[in-house]
Amino acid sequence: MNKFIRATVGVFAVLIFLSGCSVSGSNPAKDGDKIIKEGLDNFYDLTAADFDGALKGVQKSSTGDTTFDISFSGSGDIKDPKNILLNLKFDGSGALDKQSENVSGEMKINKSDLYFFVSKISSFGGMISEDISKPLIKQWWKTQLPQDMVDSLKESAAFGDESKLTPEEKKSRELLKETQFFSGAKYIGEENGDYRYETTLDPEAVKTYVEKSAEIYGETTSEDQLKAIDENFKNTHVKAEFWVGATDKTVHKFNLNINVDDSVADIKMDATLNFSVNNIDKPVTVEAPKDAKEFDPNVIFGGVTQ
Repeated sequence: MNKFIRATVGVFAVLIFLSGCSVSGSNPAKDGDKIIKEGLDNFYDLTAADFDGALKGVQKSSTGDTTFDISFSGSGDIKDPKNILLNLKFDGSGALDKQSENVSGEMKINKSDLYFFVSKISSFGGMISEDISKPLIKQWWKTQLPQDMVDSLKESAAFGDESKLTPEEKKSRELLKETQFFSGAKYIGEENGDYRYETTLDPEAVKTYVEKSAEIYGETTSEDQLKAIDENFKNTHVKAEFWVGATDKTVHKFNLNINVDDSVADIKMDATLNFSVNNIDKPVTVEAPKDAKEFDPNVIFGGVTQ
């Protein structure tokens, strides 16, 4: 399934919440599932917006606990997946037992140009030496997007202008919109012009999506793979909250809570992902840092402890 994985890598992180349908005149208290579908359909079609989010969680096992806390914000324009415009600020920290690590900085993408700035970075268990971290931080660097990233974007243009998608990608996108990933929506009320709902992920919908997606790319999902999905969902529960615009019928915000309790694999995890968009369809500009230096990858490789 390598080809399928490559072609869907750009959308895997969001497949659990993308779907759509038309719900003109729906009652928000009675037609929550339909309203969420339409809201996610419109969210999926967004090509330019400001965004912010956070991913936090803890994973526990007999070998130790791992925590992670990542926040990010910025703006992006993905009308053309081969010419992305992106402004991104990020801050992340984590810990394995008592060993804490952190990294924060900024990244800009202007078509094929990649700029990045590292404001702080830890050694990550000694993998990154001071020989690299000291000259790297507090300086804007410029390079070209890695070729494998460019190739991946070409093969998985799931976002943006539909005319730029391959026939398989178009079918995959249609499948996303047809699938009801979440069901049993509970209407919480209206907040600042948004309808707010609580709902849960439907494991059967995810399994069906994976199976049909493979078929689109001429591949077959084995019985063992389908059983593995079933086994994973026995120990995994995903709850969600969605805020859907009452006027534009677009998801403006979502919160996902992922809980895993697998005694066989000796893993317990509780994680939350928050994401919101605003200034939808606002033009995005990427200003090249004036003091950016050309980046030589050998600087990195030379400073990584073997």
